[in-house]
Amino acid sequence: MGPVRTKKTRPDASVSVAGPSKLRQEGTSGSKTKARRPKPAQDSRGTPGLQKIKSSLRQTRRLLAKDNIAADVRVETERRLKALEADLAAAERGKKERALAVRYHKVKFFERQKVLRKLNQTKRQISESDTPELQSTLQGLRVDLNYILHYPKTKKYISLFPPELRKGESQDVEVDAGREEVRAWIRTQMDSGELRAEPELHLDSKGITAEWGEEQRTPEKTAGLASSAMDVDHDAFFGEDS
Repeated sequence: MGPVRTKKTRPDASVSVAGPSKLRQEGTSGSKTKARRPKPAQDSRGTPGLQKIKSSLRQTRRLLAKDNIAADVRVETERRLKALEADLAAAERGKKERALAVRYHKVKFFERQKVLRKLNQTKRQISESDTPELQSTLQGLRVDLNYILHYPKTKKYISLFPPELRKGESQDVEVDAGREEVRAWIRTQMDSGELRAEPELHLDSKGITAEWGEEQRTPEKTAGLASSAMDVDHDAFFGEDS
């Protein structure tokens, strides 16, 4: 009997065998489409987001509008409504503070550098010849430094060195009044001990003040830090000091 030929079975055209290169392509293509991360329900301060609070407020008010609601449920819902309204006010205040902080970050930075440089120059002059005029100038510069560091977070920042002042032009009376009002509040806070009398001694390398609960730095420890922060040779934003 002769040899029996076996029929070769060809693979189905509809079934494709994926080679290593194709597998690599499929693996990489999946990594290109990243799944969207859900938006956090709370901000960095732990306060729920505005949209979530507003949605909860609408639901709570709709529940209170019903006539057949039980007395105990109504009392609990009214408490929840007050808490949500407080959360909404806090979230809106935080949003406004963050927006103003971003808007005025640059101008505050340059003004802080200018005040620190003037403060450092005044201290050098006092070390050579202490006079009441220099002491008054030093105190005014410390008020200005606290003005920049602790300006009310929900108010539009009023510059200490606006272009009109630098050019010797007349300024808006209301703007001047607003600046002096904040200055007066800063002086009151410093006199009562709410703000530091020597804020330049409590700045870190980024110009941020340390909190009251931290260990107080001695002048010896902060001398190098204050000098490095205050020694700015050229002020491209405000020009040279007179």
